[in-house]
Amino acid sequence: MRGPTLRAADRAISTEGMAAIGFGLTVLMIAVTGGLLMQTSGFLSDGGPILSTNADPVQADGENAQWLRIRHESGDTVAVSDLDLVVELPDHDKRARLHGLPTERLTQDDYTGNHVFTRGRGGIDGVVAARNGSGAQFDAGAEIAVRIEERRVDLRPGQTVEVEIRHTESETVVSRERITVTD
Repeated sequence: MRGPTLRAADRAISTEGMAAIGFGLTVLMIAVTGGLLMQTSGFLSDGGPILSTNADPVQADGENAQWLRIRHESGDTVAVSDLDLVVELPDHDKRARLHGLPTERLTQDDYTGNHVFTRGRGGIDGVVAARNGSGAQFDAGAEIAVRIEERRVDLRPGQTVEVEIRHTESETVVSRERITVTD
């Protein structure tokens, strides 16, 4: 007596065989993922510098009217030449990016966007007010200061100024401040 004849479609894999195939696929996926992570590991640590800043309220009137002052409180030291300053004035629908830092005097070539900064030596102060190539550093205790041109933008109490400091090498925002305008 002969048993049933098995055809190719009737064959199956045992439970142990399925476990072995599943284990092999898992090991393969881990190897591929590990290889990809090893290739990109240099990028994982390039998050940019970490620092803490603090900004004074912007005065609408008086001797220090319209000055944005941002202090480096703690964290990494960053070369000023690796920083851009983005200033947004939502109440006036204006935005400008200051990129030619450090500079002894602001010119039209030092920013893109709306003309909101006081040009010349009177529109810049702190560590950004240095000769280009001077090696100026934004470190704990240092201050970045720029002046909003009153003739272009007349800031009023209650309005806000939004400022971002961007690290150009890592393309990250290292500081974000929302500053209130006061009397």
